[in-house]
Amino acid sequence: MARPVSKKRAIEAAAIKLFARKGLAATTLKDIAREAGATEGALYRHYQSKDDMAWQLFSEELKAFAELLSPLLESSQPFPVRLAAAIRFIYDYFRGQPDVFAFILLTQHNFPGQKLLDEFTNPNDMAIRFMRRAMEEGAVAAGDPVLQSALIMGAVLQPLVMQRYGRLVVSETMVEEVVTACLRLTGAA
Repeated sequence: MARPVSKKRAIEAAAIKLFARKGLAATTLKDIAREAGATEGALYRHYQSKDDMAWQLFSEELKAFAELLSPLLESSQPFPVRLAAAIRFIYDYFRGQPDVFAFILLTQHNFPGQKLLDEFTNPNDMAIRFMRRAMEEGAVAAGDPVLQSALIMGAVLQPLVMQRYGRLVVSETMVEEVVTACLRLTGAA
């Protein structure tokens, strides 16, 4: 009984690794099967297609990520503490699970509009709620919470994209520079 579960986990790990490293379009079911040490038929026992697999894995991984991030954003701590904790968490998550993080980050735009995430799992919605709350609390200047969240997300995520492509190396010093920049960007520094 344990073999099908462990084989499914091997397939999922292989798929995430390949989707993160090669991209969704360039990864084939044959690639995933080979990486997982499985047959293509084994993949079809669990998923209808490569796109179905990618969507299910993306949804599961993003939900797990959101469940860890959400308490940091929604805590009763002052805004600068919440923002810094969230940024540090994102970078720690990236360092601990680089393929999972890259898979989430780099494949998010590959799914059709009807497969939108709910507002509690969607990082964009989480960030907007976070900035809206900070504005309501007076922790940052009033403004457009959508724009503010987009600016913060760009400042946090773009260095990770640059690291993924070998242009930056994530270090503790860099993480603290990102924290400081985001605090300044929001006017909370």
